[in-house]
Amino acid sequence: MKICHVFNMANNAYNIVKALRSNGVDADLILNSHDFGMSLPMWEDNELNMDPYDFDLAEAAKHYNFPDWMRIWWNGGNVIRPQKILNLFYMAKDYDLIHLHPPSPIYLQFSRKPFIIHESGWLRKMVWMDTATEKLARRAYSKANYIVMTNPDEYTLLESTKYKKQVFIPFIIDTDKYKSSQVRESEELLFFHPARHVWDVKGNDKLLCAFKRFADEGYKARLRLIDWGWQEDVAKSKQLITKLGLESYVEWMAPYSKPALIRAYNEADVVFDQFILGSGRTTMFEAIACEVPVVIYLNGWNLKCFDEMPPTVNALTVEDIYNSMVLLTDSALRKRIGERERRFVQKHNSPDVVAKQFIKLYEDILD
Repeated sequence: MKICHVFNMANNAYNIVKALRSNGVDADLILNSHDFGMSLPMWEDNELNMDPYDFDLAEAAKHYNFPDWMRIWWNGGNVIRPQKILNLFYMAKDYDLIHLHPPSPIYLQFSRKPFIIHESGWLRKMVWMDTATEKLARRAYSKANYIVMTNPDEYTLLESTKYKKQVFIPFIIDTDKYKSSQVRESEELLFFHPARHVWDVKGNDKLLCAFKRFADEGYKARLRLIDWGWQEDVAKSKQLITKLGLESYVEWMAPYSKPALIRAYNEADVVFDQFILGSGRTTMFEAIACEVPVVIYLNGWNLKCFDEMPPTVNALTVEDIYNSMVLLTDSALRKRIGERERRFVQKHNSPDVVAKQFIKLYEDILD
């Protein structure tokens, strides 16, 4: 059984291929040279001081030893010539099954091979837009042998579409890498919000309003934010911080490569994720693997997907978020929640657990 993962959104493919190979599967990865910096393996593994929005893969590759199971599709930029697409077909031709990550389904749905689409957020836009790209994407979803869902909230979207061949398989989290490394002793709490600033998806403004009330009540805390997301929403967050008089409480950080992000999780007392979507993505799972309590809004789909709710603190409204801040001033409670969270990740997200789910899916398709 030869499997090829094509493209690497959020390093999902990279982590899956490593787990598959550790479980005896002949699996390879094709990288997209024009992908976002955070979707490249060196962002996952290396200490980098580079802007993910201006990430030169050719330069970074000089300092990174690619394994022999990884190849790069040098696509030449935003305007992709037919010859480049043919090259991608050629690179994927010798596999029994191809596992497609956005935007590769646009092209490789025509490869005449069994294929899976790895759905980790693309569906939210693709279902509703009407450009040629989205039309091709919708066709790919309807033709796929399976759609692998990683975000429980997207089952709601699938219910209203014709894409019914879906299965939930969670993100892989390497718990040898993502783990607790220190205990903070400062009396001043450190709240960490690593999410992108996309207000209508993450609810960043809700967090800021809750933190304003928390600070006004006299609690000692800092709020660490990442300066990334939609630029208009980053600007709105900064304007709201000024309006609320929170400048002295807030730290803005540049995007972290993953080794630095793990340290940032461990420096935090509480991680705040999103308050709109209803499900956790990599931020939640990485943070809970590090035994840091996570405040997030999770809906009922999570119970269907995991047969138990992740042991995070659920919050949807500003009042919910504020109450969670007050609740988590208790260090003993933070410790108990963190320990339960890590056990959850070890049970559901460890590389061997997830790899075995993919192997069974591949075997079912190929049989």
